[in-house]
Amino acid sequence: MASILLIDDDVELAEALRGELQSHGHAVEYLDRGEQGTELLARVPFDLVLLDNKMPGMTGIEFLESLRDQGIEVPVILMTSFSTSDTAIQAMNLGAFDYVIKPDRHDQLFPELAPLIRDVLEWRRPAREVRVASAIVPRPMEGPALVIGKSRAMVKVCKEIGLFARSGDTVLIRGETGTGKELVARALHGNSPRKSKPFVALNCAGIPDSLLESELFGCEKGAFTGADKLRKGKIEYASGGTLFLDEIGDMRVDLQVKLLRVLQERRIERVGGNEPIEVDIRLLSATHCDLEQAIRDGKFRQDLSFRLNRVTLRLPALRERLEDLPELVEYFLARAAAAAGRPRPEIAEAALERLRRHAWPGNIRELENVISRAFWVARGPQILPGHIELATDSSIPSPEAEMQAGFQKIIAAAWEAAEPGLWPRLRDRLECELLRFAMEQCGGNQTQIAERLDMARNTVIKRLQAYDLK
Repeated sequence: MASILLIDDDVELAEALRGELQSHGHAVEYLDRGEQGTELLARVPFDLVLLDNKMPGMTGIEFLESLRDQGIEVPVILMTSFSTSDTAIQAMNLGAFDYVIKPDRHDQLFPELAPLIRDVLEWRRPAREVRVASAIVPRPMEGPALVIGKSRAMVKVCKEIGLFARSGDTVLIRGETGTGKELVARALHGNSPRKSKPFVALNCAGIPDSLLESELFGCEKGAFTGADKLRKGKIEYASGGTLFLDEIGDMRVDLQVKLLRVLQERRIERVGGNEPIEVDIRLLSATHCDLEQAIRDGKFRQDLSFRLNRVTLRLPALRERLEDLPELVEYFLARAAAAAGRPRPEIAEAALERLRRHAWPGNIRELENVISRAFWVARGPQILPGHIELATDSSIPSPEAEMQAGFQKIIAAAWEAAEPGLWPRLRDRLECELLRFAMEQCGGNQTQIAERLDMARNTVIKRLQAYDLK
């Protein structure tokens, strides 16, 4: 069992959580101030720190900074009731083991923490002493939240940004158009050791093929018609910092070869030039296309794909994180109101429900446009359903239509197989995959799975055992 330092100024929650932890065999030391915790950790080793973020005096983020400055590394799970994407990014970038949003009820917090505590014990098994940090973690950039949302999917993205920002690895950001891939790239750069150096972005799909090479590599004077002077390319401008290539899947194959050479040799030649120029870039790239299919079709080089996706971040579509919709709407309304110098209107529940029913093929970018228009159309203090104009293209499938089409495809394949026991096999397969998905989304928390699937917890446990899902 674990020796745990619990730091939280909410005495009622702390007592409830302390009781749960002790009932499961953990030894718990409780403090209500962060300052006391840093002093104690300098003298006494603990397996784990459970840390509130918003406290009088030292905040949780400041606590993590203090541990870093003192050279103390111990697994810390930051807990907060007031989540922002910046907090998640900062926490992970400062070395937090994990980041948890406190549920509304005290008795729901321990089930959230239990699998993380098991992970900590597994992680610490080789050595139980407090370890000295081997590297100084860069301070995160300051500024407004870059990614809005508290859904599990977006918290996962923010934690990954914090984890990978300080590495020099290439990162491939995947997601549909409008999901915020450039914002994630900027967050990776802004929380990295290169944050004081240039961030240079280029949309490969927004430039004609004939001009893309000179945009990337630059050109010498007289290299081609119209090249009346020497011009540096985006790669050269980004040297020392970060180059972000959006829609890299649309880059033509001969340029892919040249980009691969840049990643391997760390030097370029301008168009029309012969002199190699040393460059030092971290490459971030993004695409909404199916790179694997493009490789099979001969449109994208597999060797470049391997170099681009040392780390892959996947951004969820808006329809996959509709629980973030109210917060996103409030954010865009507040921004529009600030720009216009007007009070921010409220959004009626009926209008919000209309937004929830939309398929959002354009994702966050489409939502921003819809809300901006609604803000100007609505002259009163409230956004009503009539103020909202949505795309009505019938070719865009609704989530329900997509789900039905998926079911029909599975049923047709099973029917064609002509194997006996069609209904039991389909039923069991659906239940198994649903439980597997729920396990991933809920982090193995059986109580949450039961609530989400409207099943008794004992039934969930039995079905997980039946399908050997752990």
